[in-house]
Amino acid sequence: MAVLAILQSVLVAALTVVAFGFMARELRRLAALVATGTPGDETLTDAPAERFAKLVSLSFGHRKVMEDPGAGLLHAIFLFGFFVLGIGHLEVLLDGLTSYRVAFGHRPFAYARVLPEGLTNAYHLSQDLFAAAVVVAAAIALARRLVGRPERLLPRSVDGERILWFLVALYVTFFLLAGPSLLLRQRLGTAAGAWTQPVSAAIAGALSFVPTPEARALRGLGFWAHTLVFLGFAAYLPTTKHMHLVFAWPNLYFFRRKRYGLPPRVDFEKTEKFGIERVQELPWKSLLDSFACTECGRCNSVCPAHATGKPLMPMKVLHDVKLNLRDRPAPLVSQAEIDRARPGAVRPDGGYAETSGQVHTDELWACTTCAACVQACPVLIDSVPGTLLGLRQNLVMTESSFPQEATNAFRGLETKGNPWGLGPDRRLEWAEGLDVPLMSEQDGREVEYLLWVGCAGATDPRARKTNQALVRILKAAGVDFATLGTEERCNGDPARRLGNEYVFAELAKENVLTLKPYRFRKMLVTCPHCLNSLGKEYREHGGEYQVVHHSQLLSELLAAGRIPLDLAKSGQELVTFHDPCYLARYNDTVAEPREVLTRIGAKPVEMAQSGKTGFCCGAGGGRIFLEERIGKRVNIERTEQALATGASTVAVGCPFCMTMMTDGTKAKGVDDKVKVKDLAELVAERLQTKA
Repeated sequence: MAVLAILQSVLVAALTVVAFGFMARELRRLAALVATGTPGDETLTDAPAERFAKLVSLSFGHRKVMEDPGAGLLHAIFLFGFFVLGIGHLEVLLDGLTSYRVAFGHRPFAYARVLPEGLTNAYHLSQDLFAAAVVVAAAIALARRLVGRPERLLPRSVDGERILWFLVALYVTFFLLAGPSLLLRQRLGTAAGAWTQPVSAAIAGALSFVPTPEARALRGLGFWAHTLVFLGFAAYLPTTKHMHLVFAWPNLYFFRRKRYGLPPRVDFEKTEKFGIERVQELPWKSLLDSFACTECGRCNSVCPAHATGKPLMPMKVLHDVKLNLRDRPAPLVSQAEIDRARPGAVRPDGGYAETSGQVHTDELWACTTCAACVQACPVLIDSVPGTLLGLRQNLVMTESSFPQEATNAFRGLETKGNPWGLGPDRRLEWAEGLDVPLMSEQDGREVEYLLWVGCAGATDPRARKTNQALVRILKAAGVDFATLGTEERCNGDPARRLGNEYVFAELAKENVLTLKPYRFRKMLVTCPHCLNSLGKEYREHGGEYQVVHHSQLLSELLAAGRIPLDLAKSGQELVTFHDPCYLARYNDTVAEPREVLTRIGAKPVEMAQSGKTGFCCGAGGGRIFLEERIGKRVNIERTEQALATGASTVAVGCPFCMTMMTDGTKAKGVDDKVKVKDLAELVAERLQTKA
């Protein structure tokens, strides 16, 4: 017996060193791979208190995970079970490691023997209940994957299923150890009440007919089975997606606070190679993102490109980055023919295609940069839009490889300052007869608002009506404003999102130089893309401006009673508001548009996906200038969601959304029944008529 005890200690020690040594080596290797990324241009160590609070609320508080209550509850059981049951696993290991003490007349070590009776009972109860809960949760999760097969968990992840089987085996063997152990203690008269181990007590009761020698043998079998599964699990863990147990924590702490969904900056004076070609050219934070990914599929389920049959799956992009980094030193972009039989380029058996480790160009150009994937991610991964834009930069500026339709937009931006290629002299046509003041006529006087008209607002016939309505409102409310007129150029957002960083930088510098001599308190825009670029991205080029969207100003003016309304014109119109991605998600503006609708007497009704969880119109990321040749058109999907509300009017707050939703109602043949109008138009329709 003593010799066997010593052999057990030696064998457990050897297996523990091997398992945890392999785990440490793999984690160290993965950390080294992450470190091969570039330093990046973000500040990821500022505001430590905010970062720590975010880490705690999202990990322990499960704030985002619980947005899906069912899956969130299962994950909470796994996470907290990991912490609570980890003590028990350590006890079993120490029990095996100290078996040699039997040779000297001592009992093996156990935590419970050094704790007060009350804590011992609480300890046993926690182990029993959490082990049972994890077994049940793992069984439910397996059934969900194998039978329910939620769309967001496709393509099928054998890795994820294998982990769940590990958990089932781990805690079935736990009870195979705990049941006979309790039975033996009961026979020795050293067991506490059955309530402290209710599940184990039931197992011990079922084994009451087993003689003591056989019960000891059964306990030994349970010990070795549980120990081997536990150590095998520890060694296997860093080779799976469940390495997020380690990498999600630093990823949550080092979340991006400022550069939201942006491509890498390009220093045109120091580099001749632009954008991202190979995985090590990504920032280390993007590489960390790929290892922190839980492969929960939430990003896929909200991606408008994926929802409409495009091959893009944000989760697969992260998977590709990870595989490329670990296994194949090849360029990140593949232009080989993609299998379009199923969206996402997956094999018939549901696994990732052989091209995994590379992002196909059809995936790359499908992204609308809506950041729905960023909003949905429970571990704050926001590398997908930025990674795809970095890849676009390389294709556009280094390889000159991009969709043919983008050529005219690039040429127009470079030569005429707008993507439609219209001359600067046409930038004031929209204002004819409105007596719109110009900044150049203010003689150095500071105006309250510089009205940034935008390319669409100045040149697109439909979008012009928005600015015309807004000017009427501003004058009725007595707002002091002026425009740049023919001096204005495109803010550059389409160029940046399509990968032409050079054109964006040139336009930004030109606009900053144009604005420099003028004095104004704030900039007013009707386009969320202008709002985001001018308000956030121009800081890189020396432009520090306070920019407001017209929905924000309209809400403020209506609340102050400054807009003279004739509410008799309202008629309780049923209106649904389509949230622009660059307004709701990028700039956290959700309430103001709805306040406008309420204050003008309309009756708002929400689409199934609204606010920060809204569905893209399909125009972002420069997609408005590209043809949609794969799958269903994104704007048609969104239009159908709007029509499902029964609203007679679809309200928008973006000229791109205006175009896409108008085209959608025409395609559905309902444009004579359902109108698409900007918020400014709805307000202007209710202005009091002068006597």
